[in-house]
Amino acid sequence: MMNKIIWFRYDLRISENSAFNEAIKDGNVLPIFIFDEGLFKLETSSSFHFRFIKDSLNDLKNKLKKQYNSNLSIYYGDTKKIFKHLIQRYSVSEIYSNRIFKHKYLTDLDKECENLFKNLNVKWILANQFGIDLNHRKRSKWSYNWNKFIKFNEQSYEFSCQFINIKNNFYFKDVKTNEINGNLVQTGGRDEAIHLLDSFIEMRSENYQTEMSSPISGESACSRLSPHITYGTISLKEINRKITDKLKKVCTINKRKSLIAFKSRLAWHCHFIQKLYDEPEIENKNLNSAFDILRKDFNEKYYEAWNTGLTGYPFIDACMRYLEQNGWINFRMRAMLVSFASYQLWLDWKQTSKHLAKLFTDYEPGIHYSQFQMQSGTTGINSIRIYNPIKQSLDQDPNGDFIKKWVPELKNIQGKLIHEPWKLTYIDQKSINFKLGKDYPLPIVDNHETTRIARDKIWKVKKSNEAQELSRLIVQKHASLSSRR
Repeated sequence: MMNKIIWFRYDLRISENSAFNEAIKDGNVLPIFIFDEGLFKLETSSSFHFRFIKDSLNDLKNKLKKQYNSNLSIYYGDTKKIFKHLIQRYSVSEIYSNRIFKHKYLTDLDKECENLFKNLNVKWILANQFGIDLNHRKRSKWSYNWNKFIKFNEQSYEFSCQFINIKNNFYFKDVKTNEINGNLVQTGGRDEAIHLLDSFIEMRSENYQTEMSSPISGESACSRLSPHITYGTISLKEINRKITDKLKKVCTINKRKSLIAFKSRLAWHCHFIQKLYDEPEIENKNLNSAFDILRKDFNEKYYEAWNTGLTGYPFIDACMRYLEQNGWINFRMRAMLVSFASYQLWLDWKQTSKHLAKLFTDYEPGIHYSQFQMQSGTTGINSIRIYNPIKQSLDQDPNGDFIKKWVPELKNIQGKLIHEPWKLTYIDQKSINFKLGKDYPLPIVDNHETTRIARDKIWKVKKSNEAQELSRLIVQKHASLSSRR
């Protein structure tokens, strides 16, 4: 019988897993997961990612054992060396995995693995778990192809393979990565993904559209499925199908609107990953090179204040501190943090994006770098949107409850002054035993002045002939047809 490997990567489930279903049709199958040593040493990797993967692997191991009486062999080290050993040790002739669309490191690793497999006469069978057009994408057909993909119900097969059960000396504690001390990170695993999806569909989605923007209500109103989608404990098809089924039943108007809005985001998820697949350099280069002349100098003082939550802008600092503990924050607050770094602080997104990649448990390169460039104004095709941190603070945290929790040094400030503590008089500060500049920093920049300067600089480039011509070409390649119209 043929010996095979099923290589789990960003598809940590056995339900609705195309590669797994194909692998177990026959032969002898060895299920594996590899913690690539180089990957976890990257600037963009962190203990947030590791902890979520660890939870998900423990869940996957339990399900493989319960449903198939199979072990999951986990390895840590050089992926190519591990494969070479396994292929030779077990006379492997086929390797099954789902395609991944990640950053340059993993793209390069895949090419090296492909060459290794060819040299060892091993066939690599790849399945698709996202609606990505792999060859000569046609914008006019992308939506059609994606809908066809998302609605396709894969046929289930009874497994008739034998599982290769081996014991390997792996210990989670051996994995080295950038350590972050946040202790409120989401739990990984298939069971948790299903629980979140069901609770969102049945209850939490009721006010999704009206409550998703605030970091207070968004914690519950948002689906919280993003890290599960990133690491594949649940599939997009499964989410789409359950929402579609729910929409066929009686729903309130709010719930129906919310579920439809959320469902559309599944397509946007793939749309942004498609951008990275088509243009891998968006990870490290401005999509529109006319903007390369901007942000040449990097202010380390501003960067340190931003990433430690000490900018002097309470809502910015509260959001950053929340993120450092939770490994997640809602989309609008992410956009605000990026906007503030890119415009008011005039920091290059190529550096700030690496820091937030570590903090986002749901770090998905295609979405991450596309959104960073959009919020930093370097695509040339998107609206320039500069968030006012004071307005956002008043809109999303009117009573200052979020600020008081995450910036406790301001907890005694009453009323709207908590949003702008620099307006406290000497008497105000004395009455609450608080000293601005000592107990909490003064604003690191003037919001109005730096916003004006940033807007002028961005628009000057955007209006140039070079930027407009490059933008036209970018639209032809990347933008949706509806956006073009």
